[in-house]
Amino acid sequence: MRAYRTLVITLARSMLREPVGLFFTLIFPPLLVAILGTIFGNDPTPQFDGKGFVDATLPAMSSLVVAIMGILMLPVMQLQLRESGALARLRATPLKSWTYVAADVTVHFLVGMNGVVLALVVGMLVFGVQAQGSVLLVLVAGACGLIAFLALGYTLAAVYPSAAAATGIGNGVMIVLMITSGAFIPMEALPSGVRHATQFSPLRHLVELMQGLWAGHAWSDYGVATTVLLGMIVIFGALGARLFKWG
Repeated sequence: MRAYRTLVITLARSMLREPVGLFFTLIFPPLLVAILGTIFGNDPTPQFDGKGFVDATLPAMSSLVVAIMGILMLPVMQLQLRESGALARLRATPLKSWTYVAADVTVHFLVGMNGVVLALVVGMLVFGVQAQGSVLLVLVAGACGLIAFLALGYTLAAVYPSAAAATGIGNGVMIVLMITSGAFIPMEALPSGVRHATQFSPLRHLVELMQGLWAGHAWSDYGVATTVLLGMIVIFGALGARLFKWG
């Protein structure tokens, strides 16, 4: 446990030295809520079934943190540590690989959940958004999604050739996910053909789950989304563990 706690502190400090990454996980989502909410307002509109823009999109915008952590933050940080030789030096110690992974996941999980909460808080306090369902269940769904995307992140870290490649490819993937998930552009605003294609977006399933729970629907109504997220945890968790590289 001492090694785990020490690693958590060390990795947290390392992450704090990455201001760009922290901006996109802790500042960008609540800032996006504030900017888009100011531009579009939150008056009820027929386009969103009588809801305001922020009411209809708040959980979706908060889910962006989840994708950023898994697609960008974790792979880039892993590759930077690997390229600097830090992971190789850790391997030379008695430290178990699972201890390192547990500490790394803990840091990314805590930072990611803070970003989700901040986005929701801005929407609720600044724009008066109120959840029709359980906020706790929404956060649980966000946590499940975050674990799924972190598992994906470990797989990506194993296959990306460098931190620079992870940054470039990750940014491109994030743009696609933002467009095809409803996290940036509401699904109601997309053509029907595009909406069908977005079924292949893992972020869309998380968005649907979080938005549905926010609206007061039962978790059991989202069996497909739940299956996708659990499948990501199992499949990418196994792949990430299998492909994990110290150096």
